[in-house]
Amino acid sequence: MFGILRTILAINVVLLHIFSVPTLGNYSVSFFFVLSGFLMTYIMHETYGFDLKGLKFFWLNRALRLYPIYLIIISITFLFIYVYAEVKVSDHPHLFSPKSLSEWIANITMVYPKILPHKFTPRLSPASWAITNELFFYLLISLGASKTKLRTMMWLLFSIGYFVATYLFYDIASYRYGAIPAASLPFSLGACLYWINKKYQFKIGVLQIILLYIAFNLNAIYSNSFTPLYKEVSIYINYVLAGLIVYALFGLKPHKQLQKIDVYLGNYSYPIYLAHYLVAIIYSFAIGIGVKKFGFKLSIDVITPYFVLLFIFSALLIHLIDKKVNTYKKNLKIKVKNKS
Repeated sequence: MFGILRTILAINVVLLHIFSVPTLGNYSVSFFFVLSGFLMTYIMHETYGFDLKGLKFFWLNRALRLYPIYLIIISITFLFIYVYAEVKVSDHPHLFSPKSLSEWIANITMVYPKILPHKFTPRLSPASWAITNELFFYLLISLGASKTKLRTMMWLLFSIGYFVATYLFYDIASYRYGAIPAASLPFSLGACLYWINKKYQFKIGVLQIILLYIAFNLNAIYSNSFTPLYKEVSIYINYVLAGLIVYALFGLKPHKQLQKIDVYLGNYSYPIYLAHYLVAIIYSFAIGIGVKKFGFKLSIDVITPYFVLLFIFSALLIHLIDKKVNTYKKNLKIKVKNKS
């Protein structure tokens, strides 16, 4: 029951990048990491297993999830750059055409070879830096980082140690947010949730989940309104709130119609996340009203037409590409079940 949540989190990121709504989008990226840590640990244990055949199916599934839509998005972005010239396409400092083979490989694979992937340039889909972090921890989880309770706890302790070390030796905020090792803490917290759920299961109602999510949002939005100390602490408060929401949603058993709605809306999260800069560029060329900075910054007054365009574009990607991919993935799941 995570589909609607994922799409809301993706929208939060769009609000940050396109409409300059501060903070909430950053916290939402970390929320994604908590959710991924839980789900990847869960499916490795409950679906794929850790043998070579399980690893093959896991990575094939991940590739089918991540790359078909992404490659379409960066291809269209590159066409805009090629046809209209880079200077007209976007003022984003990271969005321009790759020049070298290594830059093309990084953009095609979403593996940006920097400890701070968001510092790598160029990125044809600027938000794709977070996928580098995701891929790194998918690899760790698939290789057994959360295979046992002991390993998961050791991973969590290492992650806490990294954050402590940043305060002691390298007190730069980006190394606690965008850096690859910074994603270790939310991922390991998510992995711990798998083991907690195995031992302790209790239900939390929909109203309580909504209240937890409201608390997450308020804590993110107002984190800059108090002392610098609270701003730092708020990050970890929201890790806990994110974990509670993930735990609660996993235990929720809605009726089938709501499950279908959740799955359908959840399909929009990934294309919304990856395509929102491209759609801002398309909006700037096609409509041009409310453009603050050509190609990607828009006035809050045009939020409705922009999101209409974003959802239409995402729906086209889902129905033209994702549906065919999902059919293949369903057949893949049958093969996985047969193997076990």
